[in-house]
Amino acid sequence: MKGMKERLAKKIKLITIVSTLKQGLAHHRNNVDRTIHHLKEEIVVESGQNRGCVTPTLPEIEDVEEQEQEHDLQEEERGILLEFEENCPPGGEDSIVFYTTGLRGVRKTFEACRRVRFLLENHRVKYKERDVSMDSEFRDQMWRLLGGKVTSPRLFVRGRYIGGADEVVALNENGKLKKLLEGISLVDSPCECCKNERFLICSSCNGSSRLIVEHHDEEETSNDSKMWTRCRECNENGLVKCPLCS
Repeated sequence: MKGMKERLAKKIKLITIVSTLKQGLAHHRNNVDRTIHHLKEEIVVESGQNRGCVTPTLPEIEDVEEQEQEHDLQEEERGILLEFEENCPPGGEDSIVFYTTGLRGVRKTFEACRRVRFLLENHRVKYKERDVSMDSEFRDQMWRLLGGKVTSPRLFVRGRYIGGADEVVALNENGKLKKLLEGISLVDSPCECCKNERFLICSSCNGSSRLIVEHHDEEETSNDSKMWTRCRECNENGLVKCPLCS
């Protein structure tokens, strides 16, 4: 009988302890809920929203942070770009224009062009390559932009004159070139039209840059002759600019 009383007393004591623990856990849970609610209110207030508005979720907060980072990068890029002279070649407002030469006659000039081209290709950005040795219009265009008979290579980014090979290499070494090129479209594949040759053979004259036309002499109506004339569709080398990448 005495043993039964002792066991009953232990059970009653255990029930009391469990009940106390449940109350403690419930109290602790209430405190945690109040703390979370308080933190949510602080987030809402700090984000400039009114009480009662929907609390921003974690993905929404991350999106805001990404937008802020992107905005900061754009501001930094714009600041670097403003360091250079505004001088925009035709069609170069939002792109890269690279004046170069394919002639190997002057080795120093040819190698300088190769260095700049290598850096642009290494950054995998799209650029408009204008070979002054293939089209005299490009040469005259470069001279007008820079106010004299300068030699290639010459690089322009978003309507700003960046410089020649030495300037471009120096910018690449200090990390500024990468920032200047941010936002420019990346290269997916070679040009579908010219395979990155930048020019196509003229279809009107088949690359000869000349055409045969009929010449009619009014005084001698019976004698018709043929004569050569300059093709107006192409340049002096019988080539036309690629409509996609030039």
